[in-house]
Amino acid sequence: MNTKLIDTFITVAQYDSINSAAEALFISPPALQQQLNRLEKEIGFRLFDRGPGGIRLTAAGAVFLDGLTKIRSDMETLISRCAQIASAARSLSIGAIQGLQPDLFPRISGPFYLKHPGVILKPVMESEDRLFEELDCGALDAIEYYDCPRARACGRHFEELLREGRDCLMSPNHPLANRAELTLEDLRGQHIIVFRFDRIPGFREYVSENYPDIRLSEDPRIVDFYAMVRTFEDGHIGLLPPHVRSQFQPLKTVPLRMDLKWPLGLVYREPCGPLLRQFIETAREVFS
Repeated sequence: MNTKLIDTFITVAQYDSINSAAEALFISPPALQQQLNRLEKEIGFRLFDRGPGGIRLTAAGAVFLDGLTKIRSDMETLISRCAQIASAARSLSIGAIQGLQPDLFPRISGPFYLKHPGVILKPVMESEDRLFEELDCGALDAIEYYDCPRARACGRHFEELLREGRDCLMSPNHPLANRAELTLEDLRGQHIIVFRFDRIPGFREYVSENYPDIRLSEDPRIVDFYAMVRTFEDGHIGLLPPHVRSQFQPLKTVPLRMDLKWPLGLVYREPCGPLLRQFIETAREVFS
């Protein structure tokens, strides 16, 4: 069916005369009448009754108009929904743990945009548990994370991009705070607090075997900043990834020089779409 004729019919139905409708459509009355005649011939029934007082819809014409109005509304809703899907198909949502400064996303996003300027990158900051919930339900495409059992559980995949050591976190008043760097030898007799041993596998065993006079403990709680400051004012030392050191001022961070390093990368689920594949390829190039 000719959509132009449909548009003409809907417009004419808003007026009570051919002349008024023709003026609104910027065409002559005879040309408008020809279009209506063509439409009525195509559909097989009259749409308007014409009389001295003007035109009015026939019973069939009224039902036809009502149906077309609903179809138009449904079509607009369909187009809007499809546009949303098309937009989502051209976007990537990359998660990072709330409270920790993203390290990978800022370095990948620029080069990726230069290659794929039509793709929208959406950084998402959530709690760790929430990130994995959204990854597993498909609301997130990938997460910045560490290579540990949680990264590879339940069909999740880990893409290693770089390996990091650790910094020592302590009070500025700690006797070791003014050192340019530290070794495990320097930490003999100290109490080291580790947030999660599963993110630095092998560290506890290595320290226990080679530096038994270093006291290690794990505190997996996510505490507020002031509680953390009070903890390290008591003389304890924490370990943290180097890329988050700027978030813990006025505490002091000192690089810890050692052979042990741990992977940081992207966690995602298969099957992943072509956009995420392109993002991962760009990430590999950035960190190669």
